[in-house]
Amino acid sequence: MAKSPAHRLGQIIGDILEETMIRYCEPIAAKHKLYIDYKHERDARNGKKEVQWKDVNGNFHKLDVVLEKGGTEQIFGTPKAFIEVAWRRYKKHAKAKAQEISAAIKPLIAKYNLDSPFFGVVLSGEFTDNSLEQMKSEGFEVLYFSTEALEKAFASHGFDVHWNEGTSEAELQSRVNRMELMSEEEKEKIGRSLMEANRDQWKSFVSKLDTALERMIGNIRVTSLYGNLKSFSTVEDACTYISHCSDSSEDLVLPLHNYEITVLYSNGDSIDIKFKERTNAIKYLRQLEGK
Repeated sequence: MAKSPAHRLGQIIGDILEETMIRYCEPIAAKHKLYIDYKHERDARNGKKEVQWKDVNGNFHKLDVVLEKGGTEQIFGTPKAFIEVAWRRYKKHAKAKAQEISAAIKPLIAKYNLDSPFFGVVLSGEFTDNSLEQMKSEGFEVLYFSTEALEKAFASHGFDVHWNEGTSEAELQSRVNRMELMSEEEKEKIGRSLMEANRDQWKSFVSKLDTALERMIGNIRVTSLYGNLKSFSTVEDACTYISHCSDSSEDLVLPLHNYEITVLYSNGDSIDIKFKERTNAIKYLRQLEGK
């Protein structure tokens, strides 16, 4: 079935927004010596274009921009940032897209929680304040361009992308025909106009991204827990045990229960993890040296 001109017009707008964000993220990736992945043929995925990562449940999700440490065209690296880009013309579609992004990213964050990657969204169109606040409450950094801001960026270069349900298909098709002939230079100019008009929002987003990418280990706390595990059915029994338990472990041979490790980072992030085996605890700490 052929796509409606409204759908195609929205697709073109979304592609230009995504291409703009890729261009603006490239110098950030270079600054932090990271590989930037986006929709293109990559040897690491056998020449396939789609960017896909597997989540904690084994499901694959298509993504827009991923910054990887140690990644190359031939090798997948460690994800340090997931950035999703979306434009939607109507509120009902915008709400569904916000939910879709959240459902895709949260299981990925769960899988890579020890790497604590940055996750952000770049949105434009009819996203409500409630949907934006919901994403922020879930830990997303949000960069939002209003519909008016986006339309102004296109209009400044002679392209009318404003329409409503009353706009005729003939008019929409006429716009699609013209926009499909846009040069790369024209697309870049539109993107530059959008970013320059919203410079402060972009700076704020980049500042948070930089902070996440620049974080360093500030302190590592290791607690070795020894002792016999006791289980009680009442608070009174537990209190009685503690009251009669000696504070001194002298002359006692107690089994090692586990290692509790807390990693504190320079940006205020922290990761808590427990290990039963000493070798696994050491292996985890050694991995941090390469991150």
